[in-house]
Amino acid sequence: MKTRILPIFLATLACLGARSYPLSENTWSNPDFVDRFMGTYGFDTEKTPSVSEEEGEVFRQVSRIAGSNPSAAVSMLRDALNSESSAALDFALANFLLQQNQIGSAIASYRNAIQKFPNFGRAYKNLGLAYIQQQNYREALPHLTKALEILGADGGLLGLIGYSHLNLDRSGPALDAYRLALVYEPESRDWRLGQLKALQNLRKYEDVEGIIYRYIEEDPDEVEFWLQQANAFIAQRKYAEAAANFEIVKLLGGADSKMLVLLGDIYVNLNAPVLALEPYEQALETGNVESDDALSLAKTLSRRLPPEALRDFLEKISTTYGDNLNQENELTLLTLKAGNALSLGDKESAMDTLSKVVARDPLNGSALLTLGGHYYAEEEFVKALDYYSRAEKVEAVKVEALLGSARVLVKQGEYHEAINRLKEAQVINEQPFIANYINTLQRFVN
Repeated sequence: MKTRILPIFLATLACLGARSYPLSENTWSNPDFVDRFMGTYGFDTEKTPSVSEEEGEVFRQVSRIAGSNPSAAVSMLRDALNSESSAALDFALANFLLQQNQIGSAIASYRNAIQKFPNFGRAYKNLGLAYIQQQNYREALPHLTKALEILGADGGLLGLIGYSHLNLDRSGPALDAYRLALVYEPESRDWRLGQLKALQNLRKYEDVEGIIYRYIEEDPDEVEFWLQQANAFIAQRKYAEAAANFEIVKLLGGADSKMLVLLGDIYVNLNAPVLALEPYEQALETGNVESDDALSLAKTLSRRLPPEALRDFLEKISTTYGDNLNQENELTLLTLKAGNALSLGDKESAMDTLSKVVARDPLNGSALLTLGGHYYAEEEFVKALDYYSRAEKVEAVKVEALLGSARVLVKQGEYHEAINRLKEAQVINEQPFIANYINTLQRFVN
């Protein structure tokens, strides 16, 4: 099984924090906020538009109804707009629209504000943020950069620029922006995570480790830091260290189904399949593992676990998914149970189960192979060859079936036919041991 690196998603817009977009919050019902908001207009005429006395009164009326009736506030602002009105009105309207998730309309209003006042730094910043909400990072960047040019640097703006670069797979510029953002906001969780993700994308894993140790020391309960460090460990094939990190995440209550499955995968790769049982079973209990994936885990464990432990895991799948398995998955589970019963010495139960599987699905490759293997072990070669020959018609197991048939034919002294089966298998998937087997059998034919 290949190790699957757990994707750690970066901060979404919802957790960027109030400093990144203070005007998106419903604060218009706060008179102090309105006074502060109004005080910014006309104070720096190079960066902010002026507001007339009439427009100022509109803002105050908006503040009285914004908390209880934001839709009415939007209507009031729309009514006050015209080609000569202050860009501040368009900006305020855009903020309300963005708050109500009317992103397209908000973008249009921000653009109107910029058209009226081309040096409106906050409008550029919030326009960039609106595009980020649309996941249109390519369009967001020039507006955020323009805001930086007008307003100067601050942590929130630089972090948004880094976030946009990161989502455009520009990890180098993203790292530069995040580093600068952390100069202004050194405690920002989002910018720290962005910095770590950029470093990982650039494969600077030693830098990730060096930085993250400090972050974990400062905030040992932050799940994302442990996960990011685990990713760095996995990228360097330090699987035992990654597993230790995931165990800590479990203790912190931050494990989801994907992480639990990945932890189980790591234990399997470390040849400790019994340790994989607990995280796999916990993943099933979340209800977020598809039945196909659960059976894939079972197939992997069927070749590695002690029979008693496998029996319990198969029962866990039965209990978890009940009657929700489709026919294909139900038959797969029955086949695995039958193979497990054989390992436990319960031949009668296994044969009964496999016969039911083949009756319902005559071309069930796994069941046919298991039956062939059973009868081969019992030295009932005619039955074994029959099941292997039927399995040869199933593309997914054809090579294994051909090898099984060859083994039976050798037992029967049919060396020429055995060689033909082996050559057919070699055409599908050439392997050195098959070539050696063919060379050995050639001696008996000649």
